[in-house]
Amino acid sequence: MANYSAGDKSGAQRFAIAAYLEGFEPMELSLVNLDAQLRLDIEHEMMAIRQLIYDGAPAEALAKNIEHAKGLLSQADELLREGKLSITGAFISSLFILLREGLEAILVLAAVIAFVVKSGQRSALVYIHVGWGGALLLGMLTWMAATWLVDISGASREITSGVTALFASAMLIYVGFWLHDKTHARAWQKFLKDKVGAALEKKTLWALAFIAFFAVYRELFETVLFYQALWTQSTQNTRPALWSGMLTGGLTLFAIGWGLFRFGIRLPLGAFFAATAILLAIMAVIFAGQGVASLQEAGIVEASPVNFVSLPMLGVLPTTETLMTQVAVIGILLLCYLIPIRQQRGDRTDNPPVSRA
Repeated sequence: MANYSAGDKSGAQRFAIAAYLEGFEPMELSLVNLDAQLRLDIEHEMMAIRQLIYDGAPAEALAKNIEHAKGLLSQADELLREGKLSITGAFISSLFILLREGLEAILVLAAVIAFVVKSGQRSALVYIHVGWGGALLLGMLTWMAATWLVDISGASREITSGVTALFASAMLIYVGFWLHDKTHARAWQKFLKDKVGAALEKKTLWALAFIAFFAVYRELFETVLFYQALWTQSTQNTRPALWSGMLTGGLTLFAIGWGLFRFGIRLPLGAFFAATAILLAIMAVIFAGQGVASLQEAGIVEASPVNFVSLPMLGVLPTTETLMTQVAVIGILLLCYLIPIRQQRGDRTDNPPVSRA
C-alpha cells in the first residue's frame, strides 16, 4: 500500500505477488484441512488486489481490499496456530499431496512406456528412464540448493513450473501428432517396414525423453513445498500417519501406472495408438492451462478474470489467458488430427482398389 500510494506501481505489484507466493501458498494445503472456504476466499482476495494494482485502481479501493485480506489472513493464522492435524487428517493430507501432484506425471510416463514396448523398441526405454530419473535427481539438487545454498523465490518456482509445463505441452502435441499419424494399420506397417531393425526416429526418442523429464520435474517443487508445510503442522504422534500417507500415495500411483501400462499393451494396435494419442492430447491441454496459470501467479502473464468454472486439476481456470491458451492448443490438435485423414483420403484417391472382376 505504501509503494502504491507513492506511485511505485511495479513495486506494489512485486510485493503483492511475494505476499501470495512466499507468505500464503506454502500453507494453502494445511489451511484446506481446517477451513477450505477460507483458503478460497484468501486466494480470491489476494488475486483481486494484484488485479486492482494492475488496473491502476484508486488507492482507497486498494486499501479496502488489503484490509479485508489482512483480516482473512489473521483468521487463517489463528486457525493454523491452534489447529493440529489428527492422525486421520495427516494421513489423508499426505496421501492427497502425492496423488494430486503425481497423477499427471504417472499417466504420461505409463503412456509413453507402453508405447515404446508396444512398438517393439524396448531398447528405447533407456531414453524414458533417463528422462524421469534425471528429473528426480535435478529436482532434489534444486531443492537442496534452494534450502541450503541460495534463496529461490516463489516467483522463480512458479516460472520454472510454468515454463516446464508449456514445454511439456509442446512435446505432447508433437508426439500425439506422430502417434495419430501411425494410428492406421497401413501407416504403422509402413513405418515398421522402413525401420526394420532400427530404433525409433531420434527426434521422437528425444521428445519422449523430454516429456518424461518435464512431467516429473515440474511437480517436484510444489510436492516438497507442501510436505514441508504439512510437516510443520504435524506432531510426533501424527508423523507416522504422514509417512504412511506418503507410502500409500506412492503405491497407488504405481498401481495406476502399472494398470494403464498393462491395459494399453493388450489393446489392438490401432486402438492402442488412438487411445495413447487421445491421452497425450488431453494432457497437452491440461499442461498448457497449468503452465499459463503458474506464470500468472508469478506475475509474468496478466490474469483477466472471467465468469467460468475452476478445475485446477484440469488446468481450467477462470481467466481469459488460460482458457484462450487451451482453446488454441485444442485448435492445433484438431488441425493435427485432420492432416493424416486428408492424406489418407488422398492416398485412396491416387490408388483406387483394383477390381477382381
